[in-house]
Amino acid sequence: MKKLLFIILSLFIILIIIILIKTFTYPFKKINSATSQGWKFVKNDSAVQRFSGGLKIPTVSSGELGKFDYSTFDTIKEYLKTSYPLIYENTEFTEVNKYGLVFKLKGSNPSLDPILFLSHTDVVPPGDADIKDKSENIFRPDDKPMTPVSKVSEDWDFGPFSGAVANGRIYGRGAIDMKGMLFSLMESMNNLIKNKHIPQRDIYLAFGFDEEVGGQQGAAKIAEYFKSKNINFDAVYDEGGLILEKGSVAGIDSDVAVIGCAEKGFLSVKIKVKGLGGHASMPPMESAIGKAAVIMQRLEHDQMKPMITPLINQFFTNIGGSMSFVNRMGISNQWLLKPVLLSQLTKNNSTNALVRNDNRFNDDERK
Repeated sequence: MKKLLFIILSLFIILIIIILIKTFTYPFKKINSATSQGWKFVKNDSAVQRFSGGLKIPTVSSGELGKFDYSTFDTIKEYLKTSYPLIYENTEFTEVNKYGLVFKLKGSNPSLDPILFLSHTDVVPPGDADIKDKSENIFRPDDKPMTPVSKVSEDWDFGPFSGAVANGRIYGRGAIDMKGMLFSLMESMNNLIKNKHIPQRDIYLAFGFDEEVGGQQGAAKIAEYFKSKNINFDAVYDEGGLILEKGSVAGIDSDVAVIGCAEKGFLSVKIKVKGLGGHASMPPMESAIGKAAVIMQRLEHDQMKPMITPLINQFFTNIGGSMSFVNRMGISNQWLLKPVLLSQLTKNNSTNALVRNDNRFNDDERK
């Protein structure tokens, strides 16, 4: 009996040693923040004002596959043209399906495949909050008013289309998704032209207008346009992650720049349930909405199996050095501790999304 206990204890100690060796020798990327030089912010009030003006234009896409009011998209087309005349004068500009915008800045080496940067002009609605009338004006860079905008919500610190610049931030629907990217790209291309810098490759900017409702009339038509021109890109850059402050990602003790380089698949399903409607005074024992609720509950309960893909493993390798010792131990010893690692990752919404496709429902579907 003593001999058996000794063997078990010895094996346990050996196992612990192996785990520790693998943890300390795992090739986590090392970042020396003390010596590295980060991006230096350069204040540009003019760029801020141009961006603010773009946020004031309520280019809302709603409804099914782009059946919405396009008048504001005419406004933002005019606003971009007025705000960035150098781009329109020095690039090949093409309108695709009237509201899709494509710019081509010619490079010095036509033998190289071009690169493409994407964004979109549309934003999601501000929600069903209590809306009050409040007249606001959109201004061109020459201070001439373009279009009046109303509707300021009590649920917003500033109106959803105010473009307010306050507290070191810019407020407005689309500030992050995706007018921030759109105006950053326009500012960057404007600076390239202004500084007379000629890139080696052709640079394309392409902006859709119905991304939030499927992109069938915008991005899809732009893709068809590129295909018809037989244009192949060396790289395509679309909306990705964010630069997150320390504490934003559970378990990571540092700022994180999240680069989106893959996308999970999805399946949209419409569920129809038949049942008796009944009257409120005499409801059926099992209503149609009750049956639907059971289906939704089962879908949320029976989640897809979590898994760590090679891409997520690479992510862990890059950021693991900023994680706790326990997390590093789990990452570097997945041969033994993968179930424990997955269990910890699935407890948090943000990390759970990294390791599985979620069974989720949009707010409209929940209603």
